Amino acid sequence: MFKKLRFGSGRFGGGGVSAVDAPWPPPGLGEARNPWLDPADVRSVAPEPIKPPRNRWWWAKRILAAVFVLFLILLAWLAITAPLSKSLQPIAPPEITLLAADGTPIARSGAVVEEPVVVERLPEHVVQAFLAIEDRRFYSHWGIDPRGLARALWANVSGSSGTQGGSTITQQLAKISFLTPERSLTRKLREMLIAFWLEAWLTKDEILGRYLSNAYFGDNVYGLRAASLHYFDRQPERLKPEQAILLAGLVQAPSRFAPTRNWKGASRRADMVRTAMVNAGFMTREQADALPQPRLDVHERPKLANGTYFADWAMPQARALTEMSHARLELTTTLDSRLQRAAERIVARAGLGKAQVALVAMRPNGEVVAMVGGKSHAQSPFNRATQARRQPGSTFKLFVWLAALEAGMEPSSVVDDSPITTGTYR
Repeated sequence: MFKKLRFGSGRFGGGGVSAVDAPWPPPGLGEARNPWLDPADVRSVAPEPIKPPRNRWWWAKRILAAVFVLFLILLAWLAITAPLSKSLQPIAPPEITLLAADGTPIARSGAVVEEPVVVERLPEHVVQAFLAIEDRRFYSHWGIDPRGLARALWANVSGSSGTQGGSTITQQLAKISFLTPERSLTRKLREMLIAFWLEAWLTKDEILGRYLSNAYFGDNVYGLRAASLHYFDRQPERLKPEQAILLAGLVQAPSRFAPTRNWKGASRRADMVRTAMVNAGFMTREQADALPQPRLDVHERPKLANGTYFADWAMPQARALTEMSHARLELTTTLDSRLQRAAERIVARAGLGKAQVALVAMRPNGEVVAMVGGKSHAQSPFNRATQARRQPGSTFKLFVWLAALEAGMEPSSVVDDSPITTGTYR
């Protein structure tokens, strides 16, 4: 403030020096003798600390911390809401066989499944075959294999060895048990998150056992036990090395490599598994070359004609009454095989040109003993007995016919159906 004052200049007149040029306080006048300063007002003020600038590293640390907290919240949410028991259930509806009232099989639907496997009870070469071709570092990663992801990414970008997925066994279990087969980045992120969650709650052997018990092996067969019984007629605990190698090669593309339809493709895939086991150190090249080709021993169950109107109507009801399990089920229905054959003959002889026919036979207690929904299920699976909608007047015909029968008329009685004309009524 003193730099703005000039003494002895301007309108105050006189000469002199300005405060800018003169020393302050004047010579000989100490601070304590300064009439304008009170010593109590003189105090030191500490300078404010200089805050360091918020650089990229400062933001990076906080973003990583926020991501970590969000990750923990998502894991906690999964632990509370996601049903862990779902990974124990078969991924396809199990096989149900419908029986007629006399025990005759009439329809079979669903996947071939068996009881889950326990990894500790499997031979070492069975586990090694699947690990070598599917996830060699399964027992060392936490659900995600960065090396496998990097290798798959490089292979997909460079096109050196076709398209690769890079998914671990834990990720595959997460996908088949909890997610849909859609291909998207969102699904892949959810798959990784569930993989971390599975690794946190299950042991490695439990994860591997649940994966082997649900994997698809072609021919409508799900799970290692069902596949072992289907292709070799033996329990997985008794599989030979060459048999285990063939089964391990199927899980990548089971519909294409099923040995019952594509033996050459299955054999080539088995050679890849054998080489992978050598590279992983599970066996020597001499041991791999000495293994014989496995011989199939397929025991297929007798096929049933599922395409019947009664089976189409009864199977969804049977499925709704059962729980998802690995057990094959046989359910007895009310169908009378003798009456069903008679109903089919009657419909076949009905004639009527292109007109369709539907027939339902019931007992007084409501049990359906025969059902035909049309002339030919192969040509028209639409069930006119259960799916067709009728006018209310058509349902009342039952009471009209019953009254006619009680009045003494016969099914062959002729009824006059000529046009009725009474005044304006037509």
